[in-house]
Amino acid sequence: MRAIFARNLSKTYWFHKKEAGLHGSIKSLFRGKKVFVEAVREIDMDIHIGEVVGFIGPNGAGKTTTLKMLSGILFPSGGEVAVMGHIPFKRRKAFLKNISFITGQRNRLFWDLPAEDYFEFCKVLYEIPENSYCKKVRELVELAEIVDILKVPQRKLSFGQRKRCELAAALLHDPRVIFLDEPTNAMDLVSAKKIREFIRKLREQKEYTIILTSHNLSDIEQVCERVIIINQGKIAYDGGIRDLRRLDGFRKKIHVVFDGQWNQEAATKLGDMQKISNHEILLEVAYDKAAEVASYLFATFPVKDISISEPALETIIESIYLKRVD
Repeated sequence: MRAIFARNLSKTYWFHKKEAGLHGSIKSLFRGKKVFVEAVREIDMDIHIGEVVGFIGPNGAGKTTTLKMLSGILFPSGGEVAVMGHIPFKRRKAFLKNISFITGQRNRLFWDLPAEDYFEFCKVLYEIPENSYCKKVRELVELAEIVDILKVPQRKLSFGQRKRCELAAALLHDPRVIFLDEPTNAMDLVSAKKIREFIRKLREQKEYTIILTSHNLSDIEQVCERVIIINQGKIAYDGGIRDLRRLDGFRKKIHVVFDGQWNQEAATKLGDMQKISNHEILLEVAYDKAAEVASYLFATFPVKDISISEPALETIIESIYLKRVD
């Protein structure tokens, strides 16, 4: 079943262009020139229930704007959008009970209240039945590993502990779609790891649809199986995260250490070769030729050690960011 549907979804902002100084301000009052900015340009999106999708792009690419349209915070300038069968910007009660929006930039919890009290507040707000609430609290407290901090005021907790409490609170009403905007922002390594483990456990249940934005590629690699890359307001890539490395132009590197004499001319024909020492080379070969080349090396030369490395995900994504989107 499809959880999120978007066709030609667009968002355009405008503002009055103003020259510097008092004269510019007065001039803009009477002869202000409107400047239009296309934040999101005709994007298509199909995401099914149970998918965990990484939604990434450079700053200003349109990630947060898209999430805000999908969650009903912003009204789209054009196109169609539906989340769990609802039109988001109408903000119907049934729709709001089906989603949750969590951002690493803000804290939704009350500063002086412990998580236990905030959970009670959510119970009343979302009209959660008592039996369902008690069962869900037990599940989420165990999942988020927060049983020992439930009674501690939020101001006494670390940033990572607060974020885990916030994630648990955001799931109390059992939303089907969860928007996570930079959930590990400004976290230390240990706290970020715990958040990623929490999201992976949710993914294993295959009940929730999760869209995750992050500039930390560890979040994307370790949690998501599919990634959507947005650049300059348009979708630049939509597919499996493993398939990113198979895009045209990216190559694998084969590091070879020889145990004896080897033929440099024959090795050069296998790919772009960089000689490191008399008994050590680095070959760059086409992505789908790496296994074949490695087998040939083993069969032909006295190989002591060999390793194959893929292009770094950061390198691939950076190249997509740098491409001009028409």
